[in-house]
Amino acid sequence: MHTIDVDPDLLRQSTEVALHAAAETYIHIAGEIDGRIPQLMDTLVPDGPYAYTIQPEFNADGTVRTPILTTREGIHDAYVIIRGASALLSVEPLVEIRGLWYTFQEGLSVGQPKGGEPTGGTMTLAIFPVSSGKGITGELVWPYVPRAMLGRGEAPADAPTDPVRIRRAVIALHDRFLNAFRAGDVDSMIETLNDDVQGAVRDYVNDTGTLIELRGKDEHRAFYGALFEKYEIRSVELLDRVAQDWYVFAEFRVTVNSHGADAPIAFHIAEYAVTAKDGRFMVHIGHGTDPA
Repeated sequence: MHTIDVDPDLLRQSTEVALHAAAETYIHIAGEIDGRIPQLMDTLVPDGPYAYTIQPEFNADGTVRTPILTTREGIHDAYVIIRGASALLSVEPLVEIRGLWYTFQEGLSVGQPKGGEPTGGTMTLAIFPVSSGKGITGELVWPYVPRAMLGRGEAPADAPTDPVRIRRAVIALHDRFLNAFRAGDVDSMIETLNDDVQGAVRDYVNDTGTLIELRGKDEHRAFYGALFEKYEIRSVELLDRVAQDWYVFAEFRVTVNSHGADAPIAFHIAEYAVTAKDGRFMVHIGHGTDPA
């Protein structure tokens, strides 16, 4: 008797692709732990554009910045600094999603400063996008920061403190973001963001194939406004989502009409958003597939 009759070829192919993405991710992590720069660089795809967010900046007033790197030379120089200052001893994923073109991890990373003792570990978020060939195309990393440190001013007096209530509020906020995306409603989308929101997302407006840095609401408004002018949004379909009390991760499929095109096109986005003390999204980082 047939009960779950999904096409076995589809199951096999999707398994092979997901395992490829995971394998390239773990090859890269092993290169990070090994620490030798030439071998580490070999875990990237040979040619860019790349998509890296590393060495975030934290300011005393609660604002942040996530500088991006898109060139092989820039990534090489950053690794020279990072691995010159510390060693990565281990990465233990506590949440892992093996997508067809990326791996997402919420994990515990243990490092050791040069000349110092191993740290107790830092919780980090990471997206490792891949292509169909060897190597990762990027590394989108964010370390855990207490919500109380993110955003200006004081937290609202009625802000929830129970972890489950916070997770429910994060999901409700993310639903508002997705609904605004579906509607092409830039004003409603911006309402979900902190005033000092910092973003690094794939630049679908200029089709650069890599990330664009978005600082503050005005730059987010300009980017998404231009995206909605370029494309008519037909659908935004949620595929995967993880919500904790400090972030939400999701993959979703976006189908659009391009002006003058005969047929719709689509792309997938995988991104995470970290909440500030006011409950809105403070950090917004992700990547996406080529429009096709």
